[in-house]
Amino acid sequence: MKDVMITSASSFDGYEIKEYIDFLSHQIVFSSNFVQELAANIADSVGGEGRALSDKLEEATDTAMKEFSEIAKERGANAVINIKINYTNLSGSVASVFISGTAVKIEKRAESIRRNVNVLSVSNYLNKKIVRPFEVALHTDGQQVFMSMKLHNYEMTKITAVKVDVTFTDIYGETTVLENVDYVMNQDINILIKTDMVPVDMDVRKIGLQSDVKVSVRKYVKDRSVCTVTEQPVDSSLSSEELAIFKKNKGADAVDKYRKTDTYWRCICGAINLPGDTQCSMCNREEKDFSNGYNFDYEEMLRTMEDNAVSAEEIKDILMKYIPSIDSGSRVELLEILQSAINMEKTRGKGAMKYSVMEKLKRKFELS
Repeated sequence: MKDVMITSASSFDGYEIKEYIDFLSHQIVFSSNFVQELAANIADSVGGEGRALSDKLEEATDTAMKEFSEIAKERGANAVINIKINYTNLSGSVASVFISGTAVKIEKRAESIRRNVNVLSVSNYLNKKIVRPFEVALHTDGQQVFMSMKLHNYEMTKITAVKVDVTFTDIYGETTVLENVDYVMNQDINILIKTDMVPVDMDVRKIGLQSDVKVSVRKYVKDRSVCTVTEQPVDSSLSSEELAIFKKNKGADAVDKYRKTDTYWRCICGAINLPGDTQCSMCNREEKDFSNGYNFDYEEMLRTMEDNAVSAEEIKDILMKYIPSIDSGSRVELLEILQSAINMEKTRGKGAMKYSVMEKLKRKFELS
């Protein structure tokens, strides 16, 4: 437990008192030497000897406060409110420092934590019909890091707890692993599960640097039964940025692009289905919906643009050969993207917009 917070007020700004534990008091008694020095120096309290005496009194108060904090901590408190300190001359040779206050348990208010947050899409998944994390958020109050999650409940049963391992990768490629993180949920049966925030061991200064997150579900509790997950998750082929766009366009449970071979088709939820299946066995999406109006090999078109076009004008020329195969609703948007880039290149120079245009086209065809 961290150091006990102490205040003379009845509350802490930004915190909520969750439990009142007990009224506590503590006293330190000083010997005759201390009292004699106090009497000898009271008339000259502004001089050097008075300063020395003041330092002794401050030291005695610090000692009493540390002992008082330890008592509060032993009682299970992380804070003390209404703190009072009194100095008493018990007799001619004995004096004391007396401290009292109310021991409490406090928590940072959620609204103050949520102001500082980094939300990441989970870039791996299990293609099984179980509970699946799809979003992780890191929060901080400036001192402690908290982590929350959103999960997709494919089983549509009551989930009461989940144990996960979480691996973060930052912009430098360095990883932070959080093992055996437990969440306890008290929610009705719902396809979307939102967890509370739990404190985690991470440097507050690094939460904004995290660019990718992978989650492995180790165990979860459903209908009072503990389910152990032994399978290893699959990594999405999309980057973290692409995955966030993909989920926004296709749904929170979308994890990868649709793929079809002679032996199977993979739904965007990650489930593997047989060639004859018209619906996904896990999310019930229709396979026919994944063509998205592009009844041609758009990947071949994008490769042709990459290899043969230098400028936005040349990219447009290649696109025009495929326009008849593109749905009418997307044609206007694509042409607007290219015309804007062509206009920009008139001032910036030929080829200045190629990278930007290709990124926009990839997102349009692959992620929309």
